Amino acid sequence: MKRFIVEKMVDWKNRKNRKPLLISGIRQVGKTWIIKDFGENYFEDFLYVNFDLEPDYNDIFKKSKNPKKILFELSVIFERKIEPARTLIFFDEIQESNEALNALKYFCEASEEYFIIGAGSYLGITLSRGASFPVGKVEMIELKPMTYKEFLIACGQEMLVNYIDSIDRIEPVTEPIFNKLNDYLREYYLVGGMPEAVKTWSQSRDFTNLAVVQENIINAYFRDFSKYPPPSLVPKICAIWDSIVSQLSRQNRKFKYSGINKNARAREYENALEWLIAGNYLSKVTMADKYQLPLKGYENTKHFKVYMPDTGLLGKMADYPVSSLMKITQEENIPFKGAIAENFVLQELKAAGIRKIYYWAKNNYEMDFIIQKDNRILPIEVKAGQNVKSKSMTMMLENLQKGIRISMRNLTFDGKLLNIPLPLTSELSKLIDMV
Repeated sequence: MKRFIVEKMVDWKNRKNRKPLLISGIRQVGKTWIIKDFGENYFEDFLYVNFDLEPDYNDIFKKSKNPKKILFELSVIFERKIEPARTLIFFDEIQESNEALNALKYFCEASEEYFIIGAGSYLGITLSRGASFPVGKVEMIELKPMTYKEFLIACGQEMLVNYIDSIDRIEPVTEPIFNKLNDYLREYYLVGGMPEAVKTWSQSRDFTNLAVVQENIINAYFRDFSKYPPPSLVPKICAIWDSIVSQLSRQNRKFKYSGINKNARAREYENALEWLIAGNYLSKVTMADKYQLPLKGYENTKHFKVYMPDTGLLGKMADYPVSSLMKITQEENIPFKGAIAENFVLQELKAAGIRKIYYWAKNNYEMDFIIQKDNRILPIEVKAGQNVKSKSMTMMLENLQKGIRISMRNLTFDGKLLNIPLPLTSELSKLIDMV
């Protein structure tokens, strides 16, 4: 399956004075597969070292930090000559070896250039602890669940992706194509972007098979919760995870510790929540008190919303009826569809490289998301259907030049408000530059 992250990996390969590359991402998002595929297709030679599968490899890095000596010992173990100029060396589950993680600093500083990629599901947690992390000596990329466009390609709809990429003006999408985009969006809501789920769906179109895959992924996460965090956090992590669906069921999606249980307090649960966020199990969107430049200056970390990494897993955790998900882009009053649409939009914006996303709320007004693009503040309102009335957007546009509404209406611009169809969310940056 095609993953757009490969383009960034090729850029890294071709760059002079490159640093070792670390690829993070939630478990089962396809890190190992994409790096192996990259090694086999873009390099003459490829060496795979897994510290979870073979913990004894850690001993090599305990004895020496010298890259030449490390590679010599690896060549003895694997019975092959390692030539740095033509070999991609892949350290998988590198967070299991603090010594190997720290050794990346010396690969970065060596006079000889190396092709080194490390990957792990808990690199964010390792970074938050500061344990042996070679700060400033590595490059980092997060592999996220497959985007809507990657999903389309996996489903044999590359021409539809070509159409999306070809959009170069603000005008309504041709009706038959618009309907096709919406049909596949319904499928994406249901399937999500976890590679195994996408592969299963693209091959079988079977709801039962898909449900089994998604259930297995969720169960694997629960096993992680009992294995990797400190024991004192385990029950709190599980309690937060179990509360996510009800947290997102609220009209304003605001996370409340009392939503875990009525007696829960921030000081008891915030470490557990941060563990889930650092492990990419959840995404956090904090509030901005004002919609003024710079947004970072008005960030209020006490108020935030929390989203799932993937719509498919969210739907499965909610036990959402398939029949409802397959109608969710229609104008029926389907409960929870607003939460799924918001989760989708956040996924697409983050995958498109919009790194800092906030929301805004005051009195009876609220904006789902708000971003800073160059010297502009852009409010983003998400509507799951075609009913797009909003007093909050109307009020904000009295003080801002432009706003964005992402809904099931077609692509239009009325002078201040850009309406982006939900299937075109990934194109937000390109489209806003056209108006």
